[in-house]
Amino acid sequence: MDPKGKTVNLGSCQWCHYSYGYDKYGDILTTMNQYGLDFKNNGRNTDALKAIEAIDSDKDGFPNKQEIVAIRFPGDAQDDPTKVPAPFRVFTREQIEQMPQLKQFMVMNAHKSTDFYAEYTGVSMEYLLKKKAGLLPSATGIKVFAPDGWAQFHPLEADPDPVLYPVFGAYPLASFYYDDQADVAKNAEGWVDYSAPSCIGLEDGDVIHNERALRMLLAFRRDGEYLTPGVLTPDNKLDGEGPFRVVPPQKIPGPPDQRSTAANQDVVWPFNYDADHNAGFSTRSATIIKVEPLPEGTTDIDTIEAGWDFVDEGKVVVYGAINPLSTQQFPKHLADDN
Repeated sequence: MDPKGKTVNLGSCQWCHYSYGYDKYGDILTTMNQYGLDFKNNGRNTDALKAIEAIDSDKDGFPNKQEIVAIRFPGDAQDDPTKVPAPFRVFTREQIEQMPQLKQFMVMNAHKSTDFYAEYTGVSMEYLLKKKAGLLPSATGIKVFAPDGWAQFHPLEADPDPVLYPVFGAYPLASFYYDDQADVAKNAEGWVDYSAPSCIGLEDGDVIHNERALRMLLAFRRDGEYLTPGVLTPDNKLDGEGPFRVVPPQKIPGPPDQRSTAANQDVVWPFNYDADHNAGFSTRSATIIKVEPLPEGTTDIDTIEAGWDFVDEGKVVVYGAINPLSTQQFPKHLADDN
């Protein structure tokens, strides 16, 4: 539950930061499930694994070792060896490129890093899910995963929460914002990269016109070039954004504001906590798209091999509340173009 009493979905990274904090003010034990606690309490080593293999940590009726052998989660009571993997489909970049393409020129507004304008090319997430994955009527949203553990939830329909970007529907038109003070090419203390070719000819206040309405994209190109594949840096941070990036436009169009960490906020567009920082909700190097909720009797797929290998191979997997039949057998109402 968030402070407003609303249920929200958090990935493993966000959950730890939410519970433990960025500055370690919380209790690390609150980030662990019961299996993690049992492992810690028994020494947190190979002997601990042996000591707890006969325990049923999540109280689902199956001992930890049996769940691990079955590739199930011994700390999740909703996951056990009786369940089968949820329906899934793997899409290659070549397959994605054969789908109807959208090009969208837009701002990517970040909290701490450099803001930038870019033209992304890809397929709308709505089209991919409905037309190619066979979205079930029971589906309510998606959770997108990156190989470094980052995860981001998106509802299917519009939501008033400013940090929840919907999969379905069009996003509003936006204007182009330019000022020499913000331009990193003209000011050493600037915070906006205007180097994208599509910026040429635009002036501050111009309405940005795209060929079609703005939508959430599964993008694979930026400014005409394939996205740089993601890599893990020596300090354990994700660098790069490809081969796929889930890109939501701004829900509330606005200017690219100053970095939150900048000492000088006496600028044309100072940092605004309530501004739409869509870049922070745009998953880089997306490899897994989970459609929630999982169908009854199914469990999460084994995602261990769907991380960095999928980055190298240029693939993305969609699984969960999707039709298990081939796409040729989808009912027409599940395969409408968008």
